[in-house]
Amino acid sequence: MDDNRLHEVLAQVGIIHKALLEDGKIENLDYILEYIEEYEDDVKEHYLTLLLQYYFQKNSIENFKELLLLGYKFDLRMNDIKEAFFNIKSNKENVIELLEDNVVFFKDTNYEEPLKAIYEYYQNSDEETKVILEQSLELLRRNRYVCAYAYKNQNQEYAKFFINEDLLESLKRDLPYLLR
Repeated sequence: MDDNRLHEVLAQVGIIHKALLEDGKIENLDYILEYIEEYEDDVKEHYLTLLLQYYFQKNSIENFKELLLLGYKFDLRMNDIKEAFFNIKSNKENVIELLEDNVVFFKDTNYEEPLKAIYEYYQNSDEETKVILEQSLELLRRNRYVCAYAYKNQNQEYAKFFINEDLLESLKRDLPYLLR
């Protein structure tokens, strides 16, 4: 795709998303699939990939699952997990738990701000919310890159919160280069 077409696609994607947000139809996936039917395939593909990421961040589990079943994927980042974490409101299944393996194994370059924000959100939550968030936190703590980042920054209170001692011992033994 040439640069001009990419800019055109991104502009159309932005217009579609804004319109769906404004008219309150963003959670109606059937409506959205019908709404974008008239657009070119590359616009539809880009939009549905963006929408998958949006549904992940909003913890819209049913819509997220439906788009996954249609074959859409996106590159999971720490900021996506942070946003999804903020949107966990019950003990029902959430997108972080749904993508358990992806959450445990993803690698990113930006840990500081998202981990600090997750830590502060958790610390400022009431006890009931903390219980609801615990399983998602445990998945993050099982990520070797999060653990390595936390170990290297353990002078920060938020970083210490994410250290998984068992995983850390395993990293020291098997992947010490991650801890340097």
